[in-house]
Amino acid sequence: MDYDINYIKSSFDAKELNEKFIQEFIRFRKENNLTQDLLARYSKVSRTKIARIESQSSSPSIYSLLEILAPIGYTIQITKVKKKEN
Repeated sequence: MDYDINYIKSSFDAKELNEKFIQEFIRFRKENNLTQDLLARYSKVSRTKIARIESQSSSPSIYSLLEILAPIGYTIQITKVKKKEN
């Protein structure tokens, strides 16, 4: 039996996906007029931790992301990666 039949290799590696996620995280924060300080106050996650996530000097846990997003009405979800645009 071919167990890989539903597996499609991503055009992105983990490092690229992380960079893309961080860019989206920053864009989301700015589009919602949230400074790092304000986001920290809403989420009770330190501004330092948010800054480290955005500068990629710290990789957040899923729990940390949920702590940041839940108080402002958002969550994270698993989605299929689209092919890389050339």
